[in-house]
Amino acid sequence: MEMVDRAKNRKAFVLNKGHLFQSECQNVTKVQGRHKLEILFVIGSLGIGGAEKQMSLLVNHLTSLGHSCQVFALEMEGPLRCSFDDMRVPVHVGGLKKGDLIKAPWKLILAEWRLMEIILKRRPDVVHAFLPLVTFLSALAGRANRVPLVITSRRGLSNHQNRHLILKPLDRIANRLSHQVTVNSQAVWNDTINRDHINPSKLVLIYNGVDPELFELAVSYREKVRKTLGIKAKEKVVVVIANLISYKGHSDLIKAAGQVIDQLPVAKFLLVGEDRGIQSELEREVSDLGISQSVKFLGQRDNIPSLLVASDLSVLPSHEEGFSNVILESMAAGLPVVATLVGGNSEAVLDGVSGWLVPPLNPEIMAEKIVDLLKDPEKSKKWGKVGKKRVKDLFSVEKMVQNHLRLYEETLRFSRNAKA
Repeated sequence: MEMVDRAKNRKAFVLNKGHLFQSECQNVTKVQGRHKLEILFVIGSLGIGGAEKQMSLLVNHLTSLGHSCQVFALEMEGPLRCSFDDMRVPVHVGGLKKGDLIKAPWKLILAEWRLMEIILKRRPDVVHAFLPLVTFLSALAGRANRVPLVITSRRGLSNHQNRHLILKPLDRIANRLSHQVTVNSQAVWNDTINRDHINPSKLVLIYNGVDPELFELAVSYREKVRKTLGIKAKEKVVVVIANLISYKGHSDLIKAAGQVIDQLPVAKFLLVGEDRGIQSELEREVSDLGISQSVKFLGQRDNIPSLLVASDLSVLPSHEEGFSNVILESMAAGLPVVATLVGGNSEAVLDGVSGWLVPPLNPEIMAEKIVDLLKDPEKSKKWGKVGKKRVKDLFSVEKMVQNHLRLYEETLRFSRNAKA
């Protein structure tokens, strides 16, 4: 664990497993007369995913504002468990292990029973759930136990309904039982309406949030990280942060990398993410192209801010996205972005201003745009500054937290007035 002293700014941050978390925030003043909320957050696991990281940020900041937060996760362990322990946020578990949804789906019944027990014991003002299946379980448990406010969050396009047909009716039931459904992009808003035919009045758009200071603090690690990774001073680093899943587009990226390296031998590609079963296939593709010396598979890493500031360009080759945390984090680190034109990517990246948006499944155009930015460091620097400012103006963690808090308080107030 590494401590960063920011006493002059009256803030202290903890670098826990490579992630900076605000442990104490003395300059945040609690709003006088504000009702202290009891909030139970529910999620599938405590792994390092987009929804999990956003939930962690939300819990951390709400706790610093004096609200009482607890977390219920279906699976027992995960990298973020230590973070919640550091925040002194109680974590309850449903008893599932990785793979149980396939091997032992009956354990969901036990997990639902445990969730109901926690709700009955804690009597939260709000139950807020993330991701498919979990939203169904939480909405059902919350409504059955008369929780005043049940919120579920849709974090991506509904392609999971195509992969797992049972999730479509469960999503619709969760929508119906929820008082409000949050979405993190206009693309997800439109998709939810089109697929689930939900009443638009139930939807609330709250963009993901990023803390830019985490990346500013990581800047000092740039040279150290590059040296650790064996990157030479003149080499250009392209980083791709995404778990190794087919729809994340790594195969397209590798084809594009081959074309980029032909034109720019100094280009190095870092692929960061957990192997979800396709890494060996991707490594064969890299070997077949003869670019193994220029492409590194780093696996799952917990020092994302440091890896980003050590890079020169961030690429997201996904075939589908809801609203990408990685794009926001890349912009916060001052990097230009090359991303596919899918989901909410165009709501974050300004095409031709802070990055390039390219068609999915098109390695040729992707390679062209990567080369364009690597060959023009002045443009890259300028676009990186635009992206960094955009994050501060539109996608700050403070804005994300305040929008959630406003949703909780206003919906609860409306509910109480309606009952009076």
